Amino acid sequence: MGNNVNMAGLAGIGARMAACRAKKQASQVKAAAMLEISDKAYKNYEGEKREMPLSTAVAFCEAFEVDLEWLIFGQGSQSNEKTVAIVSETIEALVSEAKERKLALSPNRAANIGRYIFRNCVQNGTSPANEVGPIFDMFDDG
Repeated sequence: MGNNVNMAGLAGIGARMAACRAKKQASQVKAAAMLEISDKAYKNYEGEKREMPLSTAVAFCEAFEVDLEWLIFGQGSQSNEKTVAIVSETIEALVSEAKERKLALSPNRAANIGRYIFRNCVQNGTSPANEVGPIFDMFDDG
């Protein structure tokens, strides 16, 4: 009973990988290089002969700009709509907080802070609005 759900999700992951690769016009060898894994390992994952580690799946999603949930389960959107939304919210929260605190940030510093906020949001499932305040509080303390 539960095997059908798992098999359906597993059976499609290789096809989804191949579709992403084709969209980017990348060979399996190139895809392996992008992920910094061996050609054989990549072929095994795409051929569904071996289970792909989560770290490789995440790297694949970043390299091919697809959503992890879509890659693994075939559900959700192929594009990174969630990621785009978090990036937009991060930029908005960062700029608003800096303006409110009358802080001028260089583009490089803003990018570094934004990257940190984004990672926290993704890892913790929080919103950028909740993450930005404590980050800027560290500047006030220093």
